[in-house]
Amino acid sequence: MPLIILFGPDGSGKTSIASEVVKEFKRANKRVVYIKMKSHHLFMYLILKFFQKFGITPTTYSPRVLDYSLRQIFKNSKIFLILEFFNVIIWYLIFVSPRLKRRIILVADRFSPDTIVSFHIISGNIPYVIRKILLSLCRESIVIYVYAHSHILLSRKVDERLSGTYLKYIIMLYNEILKQLAPFVQDLIVINTSYISNDQSIDLVLKLIRKYL
Repeated sequence: MPLIILFGPDGSGKTSIASEVVKEFKRANKRVVYIKMKSHHLFMYLILKFFQKFGITPTTYSPRVLDYSLRQIFKNSKIFLILEFFNVIIWYLIFVSPRLKRRIILVADRFSPDTIVSFHIISGNIPYVIRKILLSLCRESIVIYVYAHSHILLSRKVDERLSGTYLKYIIMLYNEILKQLAPFVQDLIVINTSYISNDQSIDLVLKLIRKYL
């Protein structure tokens, strides 16, 4: 059980939960590392910085705004998809695979399921082979899908330019990935944080993972 993946839409609470999961393993004297598979690694990061320097894309930390801007540039091309895919694989081989071999517990705040959603937003349909490889990175992991209803997410992300329609679309993508993940993972846990507090969400997840300590 070296890999625990939390994935789901932003605003669902997965970052707070991941932080507490790491603390729980440390309290149990386990070797644990927090990781986050961010978008725009390596080559795409350099390309994005180039675009921002010359005003082609906005300078922002909002993944939604960046994804929308990149979609306008790459919507008729697979260049983004191919570059990002290889960046993810390189990142996995450098930061994940060696630690898994050493049996270090990894708690991933974002991982390949979130990457697949980002790919969908920017590039549309994803080739089957790429999707399958990204899902296979979750093999034998404990996966926790953290989500909330679209109107709840909207109320939690008031600092970003979002719409209920957009969030419903995002949740639909995540639900599709949830079904596709099942054959790859050791255990799959679904947490709806819509009507529970952040502390309650954390307590619920900690109770579920303590059997793996």
